[in-house]
Amino acid sequence: MPTDEILDPAVLAELRRAQEAYANPTFIQQLAGLFQANTPGKMGRIREAIAARDAGTIEQVAHTLKTNCAMLGATRMADACARMESAAADADASAATAAMKEVEEQLPLVLAALSTLE
Repeated sequence: MPTDEILDPAVLAELRRAQEAYANPTFIQQLAGLFQANTPGKMGRIREAIAARDAGTIEQVAHTLKTNCAMLGATRMADACARMESAAADADASAATAAMKEVEEQLPLVLAALSTLE
């Protein structure tokens, strides 16, 4: 799947403008690196919270992950995180689990796309 189907080109263009404005040629790589480093832990926390039926933790961590995804243009993954967050707020464990599966499907695609950014 091409990167522009996984990461929103408009968001990437904004990040590139910011990179130029900050005169930081590694800005995008730094953001991507933080996402790559921190997301597995967030995913683990969500899995544990789903197993424990801890809706508050699911909602909180899904919200953070949604924001991180949106910042990098991973809109499909962000949308799945938003559904998970909403399901947790509604105490709908089944919907939260379904959304988590979508997030897990998107994650390797997003990580691969991020690894190609300059």
